[in-house]
Amino acid sequence: MEGQRFPENSSQYKIPLSQLSNKAIVEISKMKTPIIQFCSPISTGGFGNTDDNLEYLCSLIQSAERRGLSVFNQVSYEEQLNQILKNHHGYDYPILDFFYNPILTSRKISGLIFLPLWETSIGSQWEHEFAISLGIPVFHIEHLLFGEIQTFYKKLSPESTISKNLS
Repeated sequence: MEGQRFPENSSQYKIPLSQLSNKAIVEISKMKTPIIQFCSPISTGGFGNTDDNLEYLCSLIQSAERRGLSVFNQVSYEEQLNQILKNHHGYDYPILDFFYNPILTSRKISGLIFLPLWETSIGSQWEHEFAISLGIPVFHIEHLLFGEIQTFYKKLSPESTISKNLS
């Protein structure tokens, strides 16, 4: 998975992205375990623009943190990542290879939670495949959401034929 998608001139990003990744790993190491990471569209897919995608992701990270979960907040690195790649053209594969790869390979992230629309994101698809290849547990939240909808619907009309068909 590493190094197969970007031109040779992308190696200029390796050192600064690796340094930022090392900084993130140090911060992750200080967190209470288990540590989760939410995966969702940022620059591609999702709601169609980065600002809305980041707002959605941030709200979920903050909500989980308020409930006492240890969450790797990758959004806190967005400004620095954008600065490093300010002259990069095309998809930001160097971020995957030189920032996220070392973080996931460190195995300090206990599990990845994939949010709705993750499949529309190049980066989230990469994270999904890479996590599975490393044996990191993955969870797809859209399944949970549909399960909650089914439960709610059944409570609204327990005798409904439709609610029985949702099972």
